[in-house]
Amino acid sequence: MGSRTFILLAAFLSVLFAAPARSQGWTSSFSAHPSTPAAFMAVDMGRQRAFLVGNKNGELKKMRDMPCTTGMRGGGKLLEGDRKTPEGVYFLEGKATGGLDFDSFGNTAFPLNYPNPVDRIHGKTGNGIMIHGRGRSFGPRQTLGCVVLENDDVDTLDRHVRIHATPVVIAESVSLTGKAGPPPEIVLGTWGWAKARERRENAFFEIYDPARFEKSSNMSFARFRQKTLLEFAGAKWVDIRMENLQVLQGPDYMVSVFAQRTFPHGEQGWRRLYWMRHVELWKIVGEEWIPVNLGGSVDYAKLVGKEIRERLRECAEAWDKGDLKTLVRTYDRTGSRNGTLGRKAIAASLERDMAAKKENPYSAEPVVRVTKNGIEAKLMADGHSRNILFLPGAFDSWLIASDEAARQP
Repeated sequence: MGSRTFILLAAFLSVLFAAPARSQGWTSSFSAHPSTPAAFMAVDMGRQRAFLVGNKNGELKKMRDMPCTTGMRGGGKLLEGDRKTPEGVYFLEGKATGGLDFDSFGNTAFPLNYPNPVDRIHGKTGNGIMIHGRGRSFGPRQTLGCVVLENDDVDTLDRHVRIHATPVVIAESVSLTGKAGPPPEIVLGTWGWAKARERRENAFFEIYDPARFEKSSNMSFARFRQKTLLEFAGAKWVDIRMENLQVLQGPDYMVSVFAQRTFPHGEQGWRRLYWMRHVELWKIVGEEWIPVNLGGSVDYAKLVGKEIRERLRECAEAWDKGDLKTLVRTYDRTGSRNGTLGRKAIAASLERDMAAKKENPYSAEPVVRVTKNGIEAKLMADGHSRNILFLPGAFDSWLIASDEAARQP
């Protein structure tokens, strides 16, 4: 081999190995599932396109197809300064319009919540990842890690997204023709999280993966447990209402996100739960809580009054039909009836009263009020009062915690 040939070959190899390696990266697949967000943004780094996607009537549609430019190097962001765009599920954390350098950022910038809890588990670093415009033209892969759109597209995006709520999924490849929905365990697990938090039981902490949670939150699990137990002790009961539950798949994790209203004290905001597999089970490895006014007003007393009356109507119908099984399921497993404790004893008490042809104890018009112990329904009939205390059950239902009859003085 001549010296000139050797020098050319060496130069070629040096350029080849100095060039950033293009990883296959992660492919994100979406289906028109009920828990898929009604609107979200997807960034396909391989094609250097961004999509505003709507999920309506069982079909995913691109509401806008936009050119974009992402990090100079591919493969998903790992470290601060690596000039890569992160891959995963993110959310718009705010909107900046003032003090921006127009040439670099255009008129508007939307910061993303990178690093998210799973990113922290994986030791990923960096910050300042945004979706923004630019005051000059751009070509493929020209940013330090942000996702840059044309200014007109950023303006369009601004009209269709909600801060803290609209997901942004960034992947090497995006498919909108997937068939499978998210694992049903995530939807059920999210409802289970709400139920366990309402009951304030130790089982609540079993939903979490302590080791990973500590990495994602920079807090010992013992400290998290102590802090949560103090919150539990602050009120005898809570009613967690979830709205707009969405589930999204990340590279090796799932995210369930929902608007949360907590009654009776009125806390509200957005909750995000991050799930990863632990052996064969999905466990929560991180969470984000963003207190924010969700808008609208809820007359909680009126709402629960309607729900409790409906629950009592169901009980009255079950009594008239002799449907003991349905009646027993209406009581909490630790509930009481006329001094008897637990569902087995309650079942025996109900069976005796039904056999004795006693008057239907659920049919009178109740007076419903919110108390520090739960939702109390007071029923009056034939000079007798019956006080039934309800506590929240699964899937926004109500269970009877105590049911006591007393003769009026």
